Amino acid sequence: MGVAEDSSLFKIVKEGKALLKVPNPDRFRDKRGFYDPAWAPVFYNPRMRVSRDLGSVIVGVYGGRRGDVRILDALAASGARGIRYAVENRGLVSKLLLNDINPLAARIARENIRLNRLEGVADVASEDAAVLMLRERGFDFLEIDPFGSPAPFTDPALRSVSHRGMACFTATDMPPLLGKYPKTSLRKYFSWSLRTEFSRELGTRILLYFIAREAAKLGRRAIPLYAHSTDHYIRVCVKVEKTKSGSGGLPGNIGYLWYCRKSLHRGVIEGIVPRVPTSCPSGGGKVEIAGPLWIGPLWDGEFAEAVYSLYMERMGEGYLSRKGLKIAELIKGEVNAPPFFYTTEALASRYSLRSEPSPHAVVESLSEAGVKASLTHFDPKGFRTNLPPEEIIRLIDGG
Repeated sequence: MGVAEDSSLFKIVKEGKALLKVPNPDRFRDKRGFYDPAWAPVFYNPRMRVSRDLGSVIVGVYGGRRGDVRILDALAASGARGIRYAVENRGLVSKLLLNDINPLAARIARENIRLNRLEGVADVASEDAAVLMLRERGFDFLEIDPFGSPAPFTDPALRSVSHRGMACFTATDMPPLLGKYPKTSLRKYFSWSLRTEFSRELGTRILLYFIAREAAKLGRRAIPLYAHSTDHYIRVCVKVEKTKSGSGGLPGNIGYLWYCRKSLHRGVIEGIVPRVPTSCPSGGGKVEIAGPLWIGPLWDGEFAEAVYSLYMERMGEGYLSRKGLKIAELIKGEVNAPPFFYTTEALASRYSLRSEPSPHAVVESLSEAGVKASLTHFDPKGFRTNLPPEEIIRLIDGG
């Protein structure tokens, strides 16, 4: 019996407000009982639910401002993400196109459209995502959520999205972006990565740099509205505008990171060919460089506030995760904070603290001293401040 004919390979689950036909993980476990979503005939990862929770609210905020939204989920698999967007934002989503080159995935997506009574709003295509986006233009909200890197789909996505539309890109190829394979990061994103305690933010800024550069090539500007990274992914959402400016918004937003492992000092330098320090200003330690990368804001403050407010409002309906609310709350607090957070773990280890403080206690101590500080959603042990490491230690350890 073929995969498409064996009904026991699939089951119906409830996620958010949507009913979804998805692979039954019990049919695809290995001998140890482990399940990888990539082993199923149609991809569906339940661990990405929090990302879809936030994505649905982001569509709600964006749609509330625009009036109605035409959405393309270019790599839709079972259609879970796009269908949730439409079901949870009824009246705002006027068109939804789900595309997947896998014919079985396209068939399952059609069944999920029927399950959620989205006929007349949603449709399905089954072709190469890049080819589809190069042909179909004018989508207000474009979702790129591949298995791995979004780099091959970035150019066609930026061509397909409408003027002042939103494009969201998810990257799950974490080792290159987090500095484990910097040469691969250079190949995919034309940016050198580093392994640091703040690698999630560094990877996010590398991805944004790549998107901004690809947009500038097309006479467009990519403006970050929202970014988040938890578990095994980085996701960034940008507003895409056509621009007559020759710079594409790159000057002032593109630069490099310098980092000293010996002292934990770090800083950003604007420019494509900047003058970079050869030794750490705090004591002569070796300086490492990462980039080019996006050194501008990761979030639009007003948009982040609206995401948190709408998420709070929808929590009352009982279908969103508390983890997503926590992420939205932390992001709201770190919007205007300095780049490249510290972690209590790295500081305690490097400066031989008697015990590792909680990041909440550190932020409280810094705030009481009149220093701007915030937590970060990127790391449960992370916090942001513009103080150098020695000053942080002095304030929190009484040294």
